Amino acid sequence: MKKSLILLMVVLTVSFARAQEIPVQYGDRPAQYILGGNDMLLITVNLWGHVQRPGIYSVPSNYGLVDLMSSAGGPLQSARLSDIRIVRKNQQVIVADVESYIKTGDSSLLPILQPGDTIIVSGNITDVITKILSVLRDIAIIANVIIIASRVN
Repeated sequence: MKKSLILLMVVLTVSFARAQEIPVQYGDRPAQYILGGNDMLLITVNLWGHVQRPGIYSVPSNYGLVDLMSSAGGPLQSARLSDIRIVRKNQQVIVADVESYIKTGDSSLLPILQPGDTIIVSGNITDVITKILSVLRDIAIIANVIIIASRVN
């Protein structure tokens, strides 16, 4: 009986400890906060585009856009920091100019993140031109192979 009681206490303690470490999400509410470890309020946001590690992030509710991008390893060299789009659950689109923030340090240029935000970091024009040239190069290679193959026969 004593061993069973001790085993039950150990199982409950481990279960409680795990519940404190793993954020729990409830239902499919459009915007939600998650209670993380140390009673920290977390929000879940999506980060897409030209950052080192795009994905879904649960971050402290006081995190800013620059904090989020830093957590994702920072922007890629091809990122267009002057035109970062934040799409809200209510379909509102906000444009943030991180480049101006970096130059001035004016935090009022950056919107406050909300639960469910999708942050899209676009590429600059150099990235677009590089992709177009890459496709044209591939087409030229294929055309060259076809011409050479037709001459061999």
